[in-house]
Amino acid sequence: MENPIRETLSRGESSVGSWLNLASPLAAEVLASVGFPWIAVDAEHSPFDLDLITQTFRAIEARGSIPLVRTWDHDPVTVARLLDAGAYGIVFPHVSTPEEAEKLAKAMRYPPQGTRSVGSGRCNLISPDYRTTANGAVLCIPQIEDMEGINNAEAIARVEGVDIGFLGPTDLAFSMGVDAGHPDHEGALQRFLQGCEAAKTPCGLPAQNAEGARSRIKEGFQFIDLASDIRFLTAKAQSELQETLR
Repeated sequence: MENPIRETLSRGESSVGSWLNLASPLAAEVLASVGFPWIAVDAEHSPFDLDLITQTFRAIEARGSIPLVRTWDHDPVTVARLLDAGAYGIVFPHVSTPEEAEKLAKAMRYPPQGTRSVGSGRCNLISPDYRTTANGAVLCIPQIEDMEGINNAEAIARVEGVDIGFLGPTDLAFSMGVDAGHPDHEGALQRFLQGCEAAKTPCGLPAQNAEGARSRIKEGFQFIDLASDIRFLTAKAQSELQETLR
């Protein structure tokens, strides 16, 4: 089992994927078919159940992309079921301490590195040696969304088994009581980047458009979520309607 995202980041290159909020395997297949190397299912804020998540993973894989998922909680049973369904990585929302990150990293790995239970899930179809190679391939991606997490960014990024640090800029702004883009908010984003760089752990964040993505990549962010299925649909529909009525 190999994870191209890990290989790309290890070379110091950027990896740009996208996000799924429409709960549609067809939307996932469309985004994967245009060349995104990874697509993340947002199971935290979208109406995905486990069966639909699995069907969406299949649609992503069918077009040569890698399926990731943002989970709805930190329960080790949830982690195991998402990995058994075929996730190559899990984004964990609202991680604020290294202790939380350590528990999540262990929940993703089979013993002796972790506590993941061995089962006969779909994941075993990914590779004939899945059980012996998955620990080094799956990605643990804690998402920082408050100032406690910002203050602990380096410590979280240094946790063994944490592969990528990821920001939740909108929730971070809400927790700070400021708008996204406020100087204090931007300062917190840069502190997060500095913490991950000090730990030598790749990090990333969402970007609404190509201009924003290129700017963040220049700053040092490597792992970029470029918009989402719902954002792409909305932006294109608005643009075409306005052009038609112009």
